[in-house]
Amino acid sequence: MQNSTLDSSFVNRLKEILASRYGKGLQIRQLMDLAEVSDEQEVFTRGRDLHIPIRVNGAFLGTAVVPSADDLNEEKKQGVTQLVRMVLEPAMYKWYLEQREANLTELNKAQVNFDNVAVFGDDPMPTIDEILEEMPLKQNEGPGTELISNLIHLEGSSETSNKKVALQLHELTDRWAFVPFNDIKGQLHSAFDIAKMGAMTIFIEKIEALNQPEQELLLDYLSEERFADEPLIITSSQLSFKELQSSALASSLLDEVSINTFEVDRAPLTSSALKEVLELFFLKDQPLNS
Repeated sequence: MQNSTLDSSFVNRLKEILASRYGKGLQIRQLMDLAEVSDEQEVFTRGRDLHIPIRVNGAFLGTAVVPSADDLNEEKKQGVTQLVRMVLEPAMYKWYLEQREANLTELNKAQVNFDNVAVFGDDPMPTIDEILEEMPLKQNEGPGTELISNLIHLEGSSETSNKKVALQLHELTDRWAFVPFNDIKGQLHSAFDIAKMGAMTIFIEKIEALNQPEQELLLDYLSEERFADEPLIITSSQLSFKELQSSALASSLLDEVSINTFEVDRAPLTSSALKEVLELFFLKDQPLNS
């Protein structure tokens, strides 16, 4: 992990300079938020936030986000942009080269460990109570590691790849069961029904297929802060975020999805590198979130 993440000393120093000089924070998103960034864009705004694409030698390495930067004048925005790029371009390019090398040398090792993946759907679906009785000890233990959110959205052109990443996220937190939403949705009538299922993973393969009551149920569950021992919701779609905006999904659900979206097509090919990237972005207490 140490050789596959950005040098935290550079990142932390950059955060300190931005805070002292401009009163602003910094977030770094690698391999994400790429669909709406054209090759010509130097910087762009989304809401109140300033987004600074990081490119080196034609490779798009990610985006630096300066929250609440709308009160900066153009001169200060230019200063922030220059400072961020001066620090991040060499650091992120080094990370990128390490990932490429890992992908080339371990391309044939992409395997997902299914030891603790209990996938329901092949047999007649049990009731929720029967599911909870299936692994009572495991369910009560809670996950081994904690994610930054109880909702993660996967965007990718392949359903198979999307599901592979969903299973990898499931594995990272050692959750007790991986259940397709379609197999249990008829038994879920409230946020409490979802919460009581404990530290499991609920996978929604095509978020755009959710009807209005299902969307409202999901929003109800996400409207309150959730705990690590409650279900992780993983949604996915083969549609881009821009295409989802033209779907029947509620704007409030789109807002939730946009916060933690992972672009599967741009992820590393190997299992080990993918695991490290997912840890970097979605597990708590990672270097970039410090």
